[in-house]
Amino acid sequence: MKASYSLRRRLLAWVLGASVTAWLVSLAIVVGVAWHESSAVFDEALEETARLALALGTDPQQRSATPRAGSALAGESRLKLYYQLVDADGRVRSRAEDAPAQPFVRDAKRRDFHANVWIDGSYWRVYVERDARSGLTAQVGQPWKERADLLEEMAEKLAWPMLGLLVLLGTVCWLAIRRQLAPLERTAAGIAAKSPQDLSPVADAGQPRELRPILDALNALLGRLGQALESERRFTADAAHELRTPLAALRMRVQLLERQQAGPAEPLRALREDVDRCTALVESLLALARLDPAQAAPARQRVDLAALFDSLDRSPAEARGITVTQAVDAAALQAEPALLASALRSLLDNAVRYGRPGGRVHLSATPRPDGGVRLGVADDGPGVALADRARLGERFFRVLGSGQTGNGLGLSIVARTAALHGARLHFADGLDGGGLAVLLDFPPRQGSSA
Repeated sequence: MKASYSLRRRLLAWVLGASVTAWLVSLAIVVGVAWHESSAVFDEALEETARLALALGTDPQQRSATPRAGSALAGESRLKLYYQLVDADGRVRSRAEDAPAQPFVRDAKRRDFHANVWIDGSYWRVYVERDARSGLTAQVGQPWKERADLLEEMAEKLAWPMLGLLVLLGTVCWLAIRRQLAPLERTAAGIAAKSPQDLSPVADAGQPRELRPILDALNALLGRLGQALESERRFTADAAHELRTPLAALRMRVQLLERQQAGPAEPLRALREDVDRCTALVESLLALARLDPAQAAPARQRVDLAALFDSLDRSPAEARGITVTQAVDAAALQAEPALLASALRSLLDNAVRYGRPGGRVHLSATPRPDGGVRLGVADDGPGVALADRARLGERFFRVLGSGQTGNGLGLSIVARTAALHGARLHFADGLDGGGLAVLLDFPPRQGSSA
């Protein structure tokens, strides 16, 4: 399976990569243009200096005047130009201070031209201009290194502003990509916040066009899934409802046969118990079918917990010699009365069914530190192994070896009731460190203690 990757990082890498590439290309173009233009300016300075040197060299009144430095001819600019006046015999008649002693260009036959020459290990840019009347040749040179140094200094001054602009570009790109991908994160958060029972369409208002096909496909899938689940629930409810009548008729016939039976009625009694288990299974399926389609939270009202505990049927416990005690420290709870009563009846029935004969079952209602209410049903029976506790609440799951009949739906009904009330169902050790305790923690906004 291919590893996942970050779309934001890839977009940022591509945008910044393209931006840096464009920045480098632009910088190369700027440097190239600057080098070309500055070289043209320098060449013009060479030409002007050569004409000035010829004017001074051919003027009888100025022939004895020899400038001491090349910059004297180029003014007080930063350009250092080195001139030579060479006679027709190829001898340097006069030169600027620090200019080479030998001519830049020997045997200059052409009159006006630029040349690149090596002198004493240095590379020079030279302009040669010859005066036809006097036979003098003005040769003005400048080391290429000085031109490169000037361009390098200019590049250093531009480097920090350019780097600052690059950093600014990267920051703007990061913020822009983050802002543009925010709808994806909001949509993902909205989908993640959905509960398993919430199959309503994901809102696509205000979403970008590129995201709408994904949302449309997801909403279509949710719609098909909702229809399938609704069909399944409707089938379960209809089937369970239709089975109630024939099962009731079958039980009546079995009872009638028991009364008419002259001999031992053990087979008929076993058949009646099987019919009762089927009837209990049908009632449980109907209860689940009523709970599953509930999309909204059930209507809540104040439930008196002491009265609710007192209303629970304890005859099955008395039949097994089990003592049922209760402690009501939280007086009331905001819940749907019928659902809460059904859940507690299931918990009490399980505790009595799977507890030990002659044992104890304890009902409790205690306030929680956060302001909620905890309802608990604990017994002192054999209990449930830790490995099996994680599966309690799954439909049709029963702990093996208990020796009791059941359909494995009681705790499923309790779990669904807890989910509808926003409560948490969990398990712990029961009485005296043994048995099992089933706990329902109701949050503060739905429960209150007195």
